[in-house]
Amino acid sequence: MPKYIYTAKSNPGELIKSVIEAESEQAVVSRLLEMGYFPVSVHPENEYLNKQKSSFRKISRKDLVIFTRQFSSLIESGVNILDSLYIVTNQAQDKYFKAVLSDVSAKIKDGKSLSESLAFYENIFPSLYTSIIHSGEASGNLEKVIKSLAEFYEKDEEFRASLRASLTYPLFIAVVGVLTVAVLMMFVIPKLVGMFEDLGQNLPLPTKILINVSGFFTHYWWVMFALVFLFFFVVKRTGKTSQGKFFIDDFKLKIPLIGEIVLKGEIARLSRTLSILISSGLPVVSGLNVTIATIGNQILKNELGKFKEQISEGLSFSKCLAGSKLFPSFVTNIVAVGEEGGSLEKSLMRIGDEYERDVDRSLKAISRLIEPVIILVMGVVVGFIVLSMLLPIFQINLIAR
Repeated sequence: MPKYIYTAKSNPGELIKSVIEAESEQAVVSRLLEMGYFPVSVHPENEYLNKQKSSFRKISRKDLVIFTRQFSSLIESGVNILDSLYIVTNQAQDKYFKAVLSDVSAKIKDGKSLSESLAFYENIFPSLYTSIIHSGEASGNLEKVIKSLAEFYEKDEEFRASLRASLTYPLFIAVVGVLTVAVLMMFVIPKLVGMFEDLGQNLPLPTKILINVSGFFTHYWWVMFALVFLFFFVVKRTGKTSQGKFFIDDFKLKIPLIGEIVLKGEIARLSRTLSILISSGLPVVSGLNVTIATIGNQILKNELGKFKEQISEGLSFSKCLAGSKLFPSFVTNIVAVGEEGGSLEKSLMRIGDEYERDVDRSLKAISRLIEPVIILVMGVVVGFIVLSMLLPIFQINLIAR
């Protein structure tokens, strides 16, 4: 029986939007009226999904993490795939995601596999997600694979949250400081300038500098905004070309201290992703093929592409790493031990855990260092402004004596 997305009013101030099975749109309207609802709109679910999909709509990463954990728990408890999807669908908060999961269930009923059904919505379920599900189906370890997938996404989300937390406060302090100085320059100082001009005194050098800077801010603030906008526009457009992205990613890795953190973050993601792919039954070459799509840095992507060719020719993964200048000896040694012991996925997971902790520690240390530096810089700037305003007053007092 086809499904329809409907919007109805239960009372003048409350709108309800949900999915219902019925033979036709008229049947949906009739059923809603029987339930005491006033129909606002009714359309087939597939039409709704296609419309949303054409607009490249996505769901939040948090929703995907919650879905994966709930789905994993149900599968692990012995509930079959269709019943698990039905339960999770009813618990989903996002209306679009709810409709997507309903359509995934319908495709499975029509004979498609779970991975094929999920792959239809690549704007929600990335290739890494569907590849891992597919490998679990092929190996007969779907329950184990989905559990590993849930743990992977949870840890990845925790890592992202930790990065955001480390950078939010210093950024907040910097923004507040810049806004404070801008307000002083554009609104407070111009009012004081008129008072000083009326005095007819020769102003001290710091005061003259401050007045000129304030005048520039007041009359040419739009130039600074335009330059900032132009800078980000050029960087964004450059990043869309292959050569431009290569240049930007290479520059990131060469920035002192920051480059090392960026590289470790990418290696952590690479290691975790490859670990879960190998543990789900994929060979290293196939795992690298999927992993390349999840890596953001073009330099690292090119390096992994070379590894695929070298491994296909018979070289071990550890020797590929040893021949690369990007990967530290720690990574090479751990991978070599994993290959020799037949536990490469565990070694890769260990690398991912270690580097994530290292990146987290480094960012927190930088954050603690940046905070006093920003406060010191803002203190010096505000102190200069106050001193420049007070010097003419002191000068007047000396003349009066």
